[in-house]
Amino acid sequence: MRQDIDTGDLVQVLPARPEEFQKPLTGYVLESKAINSNYNTDRKMHPDEYHCKVRFMNGEETRWIRRKWLKLLSKVS
Repeated sequence: MRQDIDTGDLVQVLPARPEEFQKPLTGYVLESKAINSNYNTDRKMHPDEYHCKVRFMNGEETRWIRRKWLKLLSKVS
């Protein structure tokens, strides 16, 4: 089932404190999965229940980030 943020979407990291980043980190979602491996994937997940693997556009390393810390900029069509 498609989530509100899924593979291919353009996202921005929302820092806990604005001073954490010099400029906003943006990137593309490569993969998303439930944080709890025993999760029932037959329903749409709440933002606190999954994380996304994000490849950043500024060359920073690819990493897993919780969905609740991401802002959707553009959906893949």
